[in-house]
Amino acid sequence: MPEPIQPGPKKIVFDNYDATITNIQQPMDTLRVFVFKLDDKKINFIAGQYVSVIYPGTHPAPFSIASSPENHDIVELGIEITGGPVTSKLKDAKVGDKAVLRGPFGTFTLAGEKKVCFLAGGVGVTPFMSMLRWIRDTNQDVKATLFYSCKVEKQFLWLDELEQMALSHVNIRIFPTITKEAPADWIHKTGRINETMIRECLPDFMEHTFYSCGPPALIEAMFTMLKSMGVSENNLKKEKW
Repeated sequence: MPEPIQPGPKKIVFDNYDATITNIQQPMDTLRVFVFKLDDKKINFIAGQYVSVIYPGTHPAPFSIASSPENHDIVELGIEITGGPVTSKLKDAKVGDKAVLRGPFGTFTLAGEKKVCFLAGGVGVTPFMSMLRWIRDTNQDVKATLFYSCKVEKQFLWLDELEQMALSHVNIRIFPTITKEAPADWIHKTGRINETMIRECLPDFMEHTFYSCGPPALIEAMFTMLKSMGVSENNLKKEKW
């Protein structure tokens, strides 16, 4: 059993972090990407972990971290606005607003594998963004492949950065796919992630550990498919929303 990879400083300490929103991106009405600048502490975390956000007027709510563990001053979060009490407040958040980030938490982290495949649906790409940024920033000897499914082009988060990663890092490959009608200039794949797509893009898939994050129905479909392809359940790891 490989030893868990511990990116950055090995001591991971739960704490509360006062933070200020310094940037907000709104790719579509139901999505936000928040950048929080930590006011007076630095955070250590492992790629794939999450924090709970305590925004004024809300109870704590968990969100996966998208930023690299190599950046100890910034926490970036991709959040779907679901209409619940917390995301409804965050929908109207402004640059300069204060919040408390509590954490880090979670065990959805890499465990020393040399070949990994990430299967993401929608905002489920968030923890994989942190993992890929860490692999890039620390030049890890890890071959990582991302299959990233969204309904429409606007739903893809960090797509420009992901494309650049794939161009500049031989160990990183990405396969975004649109499940509804794709625009005329779309250069990537279309349709749901399926067995044919995986076999064509990842012929050595049996040598990989698969990580999936997104809606429970997507994860169930992915893991059912992979098991039918002969992938052991021991090589399947999930993070449900």
